[in-house]
Amino acid sequence: MQFRLAGGDPVPAGWTFLVLNVAWYVLVESATGRSATGLLRAGAMLPPLVQQGQWFRILSAMFVHVSPLHILVNMISLWTLFIVERLLTTPFFIVLYVISGAIGNLLSMPFLPNAVSGGASGAIFGLFGAMLALALMGQFPPFVRNQLLIVLAVNVVIDISNLGTIGWIAHLGGMISGALLTLIFVRYVRNRRFWIGVSVVCCIATAVSLIYALVTPLPFGL
Repeated sequence: MQFRLAGGDPVPAGWTFLVLNVAWYVLVESATGRSATGLLRAGAMLPPLVQQGQWFRILSAMFVHVSPLHILVNMISLWTLFIVERLLTTPFFIVLYVISGAIGNLLSMPFLPNAVSGGASGAIFGLFGAMLALALMGQFPPFVRNQLLIVLAVNVVIDISNLGTIGWIAHLGGMISGALLTLIFVRYVRNRRFWIGVSVVCCIATAVSLIYALVTPLPFGL
């Protein structure tokens, strides 16, 4: 089955995630500050806090960015991947983004046990994994597949050269999650109602997580 682009620019989820990321950076992080403590108040990841029950950080951290360059690069990357929503539908795009980002954050915990971290990279790599899966399943011409593999190779080199400063395991986990979810969508589960239901759960979980990030105090001493 070949996927074709819909007419116009029907990417409401893509624009919503982009605007929410920028708004969180400009409004929330400006209020909390961008020190380690400020980032934690905005919802960043810190594995000990997650282990103490602050599960919302697994999702809220996807909207926390540490610098202007960090959010600029991620939002440009997200914008270039709006095509995933046009190819695979808005409900699936939401599921893909949220679950890939969450799994990336979860997998990074053992590798960055005491690091304050955040960013949309895991979710964005999930979208990239979706494109790569479609290319490997023959949905795109060979030159598109080859370009994706080159981009992947460049990112692997960047991650390896920045071990300890970039959450490479979140990138890898997000990409693999995105590829597997896309395989499930393309080959096995195309029922739109199913993906709408899962996307609603993802939206509710994300909204609740962001609210918890705003109202949950940090433990004494942080």
